[in-house]
Amino acid sequence: MSNNIYTDLLQNFSAISLTQLNAQASLMNRIESKYLIHENQLWELLKELQKDFRILEIGGLKVFSYDNIYMDTKELDFYHAHNNGDWDRVKMRTRHYIESGLSYFEFKQKKGNVLRKFRYDIDIKNHGVLDLTAHEFINDVYSWLYNEDFWKIVFPSLRTSYKRCTLVHKETAEKITIDFSIGFQQVRWSDKEFTLPNLVIIEFKAEQEKSATKDIFDRYDLKPSKPMSKYCLWNYFLWNVDKWDRFMPTIKTIEMISTRSEKNITHRKQLQKFKTTQLKKLIKK
Repeated sequence: MSNNIYTDLLQNFSAISLTQLNAQASLMNRIESKYLIHENQLWELLKELQKDFRILEIGGLKVFSYDNIYMDTKELDFYHAHNNGDWDRVKMRTRHYIESGLSYFEFKQKKGNVLRKFRYDIDIKNHGVLDLTAHEFINDVYSWLYNEDFWKIVFPSLRTSYKRCTLVHKETAEKITIDFSIGFQQVRWSDKEFTLPNLVIIEFKAEQEKSATKDIFDRYDLKPSKPMSKYCLWNYFLWNVDKWDRFMPTIKTIEMISTRSEKNITHRKQLQKFKTTQLKKLIKK
């Protein structure tokens, strides 16, 4: 989806500032659901949402570029915890907001259906870096959550990039993020990068499951994609793992959406070739 088309879709939304958003719907402790759709499905949905939602606008911009670098152990323990369906699991990453220049180190805990996020500001030069401050932050948060020190050794593992707009309900603490132009890149083993054309990821965030947003999604017959984790799914598409049972339904949906045009045939062939190479590496281990 081009930025011009995307701007046209969003022009009728009233704006909300970042300060207003944080006051109304920071949602650091929240329930969230993710939905996968083809970009062609987005037009009618946005027309429906504009009646009850405002759009985040900063410096005249409504669409923003995100760059994330995820951390994991050499054995990808965080990935496997999610694939195994662990009720209590964590993820770590640095996030860079390209237009604003802001960067953060983030620690996320998912316990049942509730997500908790902890973060602190970092300099852009520390994006994707695990320095002493990061290690101390990880240990402090982990110790507070679990009453024990964090003992695992983690590394920068995988990079993701996408463009995002954020919608906020006019009256309640409900937020929707819409991600498109999605790409992902190996950090440790290769600099190979892939994109998923046509795929749009919608993430709904609220303090409780019952909401006005959920009612709208139900009317459009949108079904939550479970389980859904960008980090875990991109590990599959980069063939970093040999187990992905939990994500198979979501993987099939993504492959169906991202390969619905002839121009993606080359992309599919490149992806399969890279997967075969990575599989050979795994077999040699």
